Amino acid sequence: MFRKLAEILAGVKSNLRRSLEISEKQVAVRRYFFSNSFDGVLAMMGLSLGAAIVPGANISTVVFAGVGTAIAMLVSGVSGIYLTESAETRRMIREIEESMLRDVSDTVIGRAGAVGTLIASVVGGLSNFLLSMTVLLPYIISLHFVELQPMAPMLSTAEGLVILFLLGMFLGKFSRINVVKTGLRMAGLGVVTATLILLVELFFG
Repeated sequence: MFRKLAEILAGVKSNLRRSLEISEKQVAVRRYFFSNSFDGVLAMMGLSLGAAIVPGANISTVVFAGVGTAIAMLVSGVSGIYLTESAETRRMIREIEESMLRDVSDTVIGRAGAVGTLIASVVGGLSNFLLSMTVLLPYIISLHFVELQPMAPMLSTAEGLVILFLLGMFLGKFSRINVVKTGLRMAGLGVVTATLILLVELFFG
């Protein structure tokens, strides 16, 4: 049973990879993964730090606001990427049809374009949602462990910086450049974001 399931999953993985190759969406998937993940982590870090410097901010309010923000980014990411990549796929298919003088929408090329678009949109949306929720996790846990509530902003920010560093390392690996340097640059952007939020509070709070 497990062997058959493994074979099915391997077949699905192979078909998805082939669809990405035919539709030429591999680069788009990587691009949306990194850009949306970066946006999600920074947005949730901003929410966390903003809540930390507001006197009397309620933990449950921060959690609900964070979950709402994450869901909004999920819907925005999936729908935005899908509409963008669908338009790009239609353009590509139209060019192929003009060169081949035939309809290819119901061929391997057309189906691969549809699958590739779907994969890109799901990866972009889910990466944003999952990583932003990961940054929010200390707040969620502190709902059940009250003693952790004072540390939630610090833990959330630290977690966000670690995720940014790891994203930078992966980006550096794909780009074939120094992974540590790229990771530090990404984490540095998180530090800049935190500094700007604190400066806003200092001058306008």
